[in-house]
Amino acid sequence: MLKTTSTSTRAKTRLFTVTLLLAACSAPLAIAANPPIDPTITADGPPLLREWHPPVYPVEALKARRSGMANVRLIVDETGACVAARGLDDSDEEFVPAAVAAVKTWVFSPALVDGKPAAMCVDTLVTFSPHRGQEKPSALHNPPEDQRFVPAPRQSPKPTITPEGGYPAILTERGLRGTVKFDCLVSVDGRALQPRVLAASHADFVIPALEALSRWEFTPGQQGDLTVPSSVDGVMTFESRLGRADLVLAANGITSPDGSAPIITPEPIVIVDPVWPFEALMNGESGSAVVEFTISERGTVSKVQLREATRPEFGQSAVAAVEMALFDRPIQNNQVVSVPLIQRMEFKAVPLDGAGEAGSIETLVRAVRRGEVGGAKGLDEKLTPLYRVRPEYPQTLAAAAAPAGRAELEFIIDREGRARLPKILSATHPEFGWAAATAVSQWVFKAPRRGGAAMDVKVRMPFEFAAPGK
Repeated sequence: MLKTTSTSTRAKTRLFTVTLLLAACSAPLAIAANPPIDPTITADGPPLLREWHPPVYPVEALKARRSGMANVRLIVDETGACVAARGLDDSDEEFVPAAVAAVKTWVFSPALVDGKPAAMCVDTLVTFSPHRGQEKPSALHNPPEDQRFVPAPRQSPKPTITPEGGYPAILTERGLRGTVKFDCLVSVDGRALQPRVLAASHADFVIPALEALSRWEFTPGQQGDLTVPSSVDGVMTFESRLGRADLVLAANGITSPDGSAPIITPEPIVIVDPVWPFEALMNGESGSAVVEFTISERGTVSKVQLREATRPEFGQSAVAAVEMALFDRPIQNNQVVSVPLIQRMEFKAVPLDGAGEAGSIETLVRAVRRGEVGGAKGLDEKLTPLYRVRPEYPQTLAAAAAPAGRAELEFIIDREGRARLPKILSATHPEFGWAAATAVSQWVFKAPRRGGAAMDVKVRMPFEFAAPGK
């Protein structure tokens, strides 16, 4: 476990577990389908010995009729050549030079990884028996039946330099504690590649976490004596400046149903912001909504209902956001309990005139109003998701035993890679549209570029909702 100190508005990083699984994004927008595996290629496995030459028996050992063994670790490259070999500590020292010299003359069919030839480090036992004596080393022999090759053990990458990410300024007043679970591929030179965020307590923590991870350095993973790309997964945390759960709840508009401070104060684990209704946003309108809900004994949100809203779409958006929240389990007198709460949400208008700070939401809204945001055609590379949240089936429809449904959205991936301003184009139920829009508003992509320049691009995507229990 890795821990670093930080100030209250800086990220504290911890590396929890390290695995040797290859990281991959499974997103249809991001990566072309893997090519089909050639059916003529055999299954994955270690290198196979094709040509074997016996070792030269040490003269003195053979005269004395001494037997021996050498446990040899060798690297077989993707062409099948033995490019390195050495004796391991449990070998009989007298026999190591002869064993290593022999192994370097052997020829292999290379190891297969994902159906493709690959370098691999393996261990094998070379034995010397006076009963067999010295076989002609210049002759080509069939490999001994007991000549086994076992892949050498793996050693996980280890972080060596772990710079911290900055706490998002936009969340400072709200005091949310940030958690970002990630995985990435560690290259043979110790760099973090192909990052993927697996979960986040709030979407605004994702980009700072990825930026920090891009500057991390590792001792690369090893497979025996071979340096190999390996995957790591871990957790990066961002400490709240507020600290106390009651202050965090208050800063995010969460109170008891009567508006007072709650006696039981479970800390938010996941908070999702409501999606601004697109037409209202474009028209410069503001709004508000109040949603009542219950935090269950497990920390999940249930019994979500709209109390009030200045317009129906503000209420629908607020309900969809609350349904995706998650809290610590509420505890009172050492007992897990459920807690009723309400959350007040404000939708602050973007004026029709005026200028916004470069890269801000206000600037993007005004660019959309002027029709300046185009499609994704002609980008330097395919849109690549780094973090996506799956839309949840709306609780209100699940309670009503509604059928399967669908929604289609249009949204913008801004020049930082954040999915912004989702617009519901169609939905079989309004709730499906808001559930999809709320999920999309948390997505993060690799920043889109055209001709090397960062771009805001507009995309369209359908979403399918299976009926509960199906």
